[in-house]
Formats: sequence, structure tokens, C-alpha cells
Amino acid sequence: MTNEKNPLTNETVAYEPAGPTGNAYWIMGATAKALRRCGHGDKVTEYQSRATSGNYQKLLAVTREYVNLVEV
Repeated sequence: MTNEKNPLTNETVAYEPAGPTGNAYWIMGATAKALRRCGHGDKVTEYQSRATSGNYQKLLAVTREYVNLVEV
């Protein structure tokens, strides 16, 4: 299922699934940093709560609602 809505921000988080940037904690940290950088620091707690409420695929889906998540 793809997210047809635009993400909350125009920030991009690039990750490599088989590399260290594919780690769930790295993705969450990079997304939190991107949210703060563009003035949405108030959304970080909401994002983290939603992103950790399921499996890795849910983390990626939720992240795509907040930033442009790009697999490299």
C-alpha cells in the first residue's frame, strides 16, 4: 500500500535497508531531526509513538507520512 498523501514536510530521509541507515532507530532519529529542522518539533513525540506501535513496515509507512523516505 502506498501513501498517496503528501508528507507533512518536504524533508527527505534517505536510508539503505541492508546498511546501518536501515536501522529503525536511525530512521526515527533522522526523521525527528528533520521534523525539528523544519519547525515541526511539536510532532516528534506523536511521530515516535505512532512509529513504534507496530513492526518495521509500519515504521516505514508512518515515517512516509511525515517526510519523504527514500530507499538508496
